[in-house]
Amino acid sequence: MVKNPLDITGYPERAFRLPSFNLPTSTTNPAKWAYERIVRSIIDFEKQLDPTQEIGARLVNFGAKEVIHIDDVGFWGPDLVKFFGQTVDGNPVELIQHISQVSVMLVAIKTKEEPRRIGFVLEKQLKANTSAD
Repeated sequence: MVKNPLDITGYPERAFRLPSFNLPTSTTNPAKWAYERIVRSIIDFEKQLDPTQEIGARLVNFGAKEVIHIDDVGFWGPDLVKFFGQTVDGNPVELIQHISQVSVMLVAIKTKEEPRRIGFVLEKQLKANTSAD
């Protein structure tokens, strides 16, 4: 039997980490599918943060220094993914990207206040969205 090249079973966990994804609940809406995978990636990433860190994103298309605190993620129609958050200065940000252009690097951001964890909120939203299909 030929092994599927996408199957990472049997590789040491230290070699690389991929979040565990279930099959998409919506194969007819590419933006929703992208949203689901982004949310699962955020949930997995937050599990690795220490108590002084919260999740942020470096927006790859907008320069290496632009970082936002992610408050929420969503999708609009079949082709747009939306990120809601704040800049490091506290200014509100809403990024709307076509699914073909989404390039976001999740980063750990040190915070002096209580870190915000959005993964559990996003997970509830994800479950609500998938049960509505």
